[in-house]
Amino acid sequence: MEPERSSRGMFLQRLALKNFRSTYDVSVEFQPGITLIVGENNSGKSNVIQAVRLVTAPLSRRATRWFAESDLSHGREGQEAEVRTEFAGLTDFQRAHYVTALDVDADRAIYTGRFRSDATSRYRVRSRFTAGPAEGVEAEPEKREQITHVYLAPLRDAQKELDSAEGSRLARIIQHLTTKDEQKEFLEDANKAFEGIKRHSVLAVTTDAIQGHLVKLTRAVREQDVEVTFTEQELNRLTRSMRVKMAEHGVKPADLIESGLGYANLLYIATVILELQKARDAELTLFLVEEPEAHLHPQLQAVLLEYLQEQVELSPVDDSHGPAGRIQVIATTHSPNLASSVGIRNVVALRTVVEDETIASEDGNSVEVSLQKTKSIALASLELTQHERRKIDQYLDATRVGLLFARKVILVEGIAEAVLMPVIARHSVFKDSEEQRRAFRGVTIVNVGSVDFKPYITLLLSEVDGCRLLDQLVVITDADPLLPKEERRKKAGKADGGAETLDEAGPAGPEAAGEATAADDPNEADDRQVYNRKIDLIEHADGIGAAERLIVAEATHTLEADLLGPAENRATLKRAYLKQHPKSGKKWDRFVAHERGPVFGFYRELQNDEKLISKGEFAQDIAVAIADGEPFTSPDYLTDAIKASVDHRNRA
Repeated sequence: MEPERSSRGMFLQRLALKNFRSTYDVSVEFQPGITLIVGENNSGKSNVIQAVRLVTAPLSRRATRWFAESDLSHGREGQEAEVRTEFAGLTDFQRAHYVTALDVDADRAIYTGRFRSDATSRYRVRSRFTAGPAEGVEAEPEKREQITHVYLAPLRDAQKELDSAEGSRLARIIQHLTTKDEQKEFLEDANKAFEGIKRHSVLAVTTDAIQGHLVKLTRAVREQDVEVTFTEQELNRLTRSMRVKMAEHGVKPADLIESGLGYANLLYIATVILELQKARDAELTLFLVEEPEAHLHPQLQAVLLEYLQEQVELSPVDDSHGPAGRIQVIATTHSPNLASSVGIRNVVALRTVVEDETIASEDGNSVEVSLQKTKSIALASLELTQHERRKIDQYLDATRVGLLFARKVILVEGIAEAVLMPVIARHSVFKDSEEQRRAFRGVTIVNVGSVDFKPYITLLLSEVDGCRLLDQLVVITDADPLLPKEERRKKAGKADGGAETLDEAGPAGPEAAGEATAADDPNEADDRQVYNRKIDLIEHADGIGAAERLIVAEATHTLEADLLGPAENRATLKRAYLKQHPKSGKKWDRFVAHERGPVFGFYRELQNDEKLISKGEFAQDIAVAIADGEPFTSPDYLTDAIKASVDHRNRA
């Protein structure tokens, strides 16, 4: 799926990488405004950012990134790395300016950088750039240099950077914000002020004291004079003595060491964003941000992201008399809060696969090795309907769940399963295996709040460029079979008092009163008899070529009822039921004494009376009981699902 077309100036639409670190052969798609690159550790997020730095010019014109031999992919040391950039959304003026790089059919400007080791070169590497789809000689390199970047590094120490005696950050800010004449006037005023301080009595007393001793030491040979003064100031030297201070509004600013890391980091980011003031002098500036969430709590993360989006929206200008000045943000993140804030269209997920490959060894022979390679999935390219996409966005925005970062996922219908799965895994299924318990902590349990699993299956199992977000997905659902007619309660006529009875000779009594079910509609009943959710979900997965990667664990009836399957669970569940209905012990006994078994008996009551229990509270009480060591055995379908969730394998 193509990103939304933009008429507001060029943006980086596609980055194609070959033989660069873990990106052996991968294409990454970007959106015009902001793109978040998500993925687990070592998935290649930083490699993508570093590649962009290699092929675009720093906005400050001070290069800090060069290609090194170590940037070549493992096993490809004798080959060359290739970084191809494709820029879409060009204005009419930009098409004219970038005509030598223009792919007329695709309406994109294309530049390709190639890098390789070269023992004859002074820097041991050699680089060259080509322009256009035919990779012709780059006739106008100055045009490519109008595509710039500003880089915000990860693992930054904001307090050190801003409070450092080096003063380089403050000096750069001043240089960005002021003209040469303004800087010259500032230094002249500073030097005049220092000249006046020279006459202060403190310096005079100090000078006289030193001079008195110096005269006695030097008069016999060659008398010397001394002066305590200030060195003529230059901007870098002057800023070393400056300090940035900060405090909450209304409080006197203090040294940054007294501020929290989060606010110090925001202050540092603000100083980096100031560099974007110069973006108006470039056609496009890519703001490359690694881990913007560093030290920030979730609310500050959301504020920062919204602010960056505002900078993007405000950036393009009319380019009829100068550069377009567009800003595009590309950020890497581990934060579910950030990823859920932008919508899945603006997210690119990186995954790694392990592939076997034959390479040349140092002695010249061939050897087969396993290589970890980065793959890219642009979530905008997934075949989701607009409704499905909005549904997933709304869900992610509400839950901030780590769904996009997970490698092991269980989808469940509701809160009851979400509450019970972890405790059942730890205290029943894996109670004798510390290793398996630890492995299950890496499983993400996603409560979708309904039985509409299909959009999530599409999101997690669709294949893009030979890769999926997940290698395997587990869905836990209920069969919810239709009750036999004689077991269904229906509402009698309301004119004679509105009593509710069972059809025919079903069990009756005051405890049997409850709500009529949707199954009382004969048409809907027929639909339920024909419909099989498990088969439907597997067929949906098969439609996207992922049937073998989906495991559907289905309760014969429904979760709460199926927990009664193992006999040792029944006392534990009864105690949980009685916490909600302390005087209904006999009623519970009638449920479990049903002639078709306790599972069916409880299911029948749940179907006939929607208010029989609070399912969330019931699950919480059962979970506490299991954790406290009360007898409990996991039903087979849950055991199979839990074991399958930790048995994932990376597949190429």
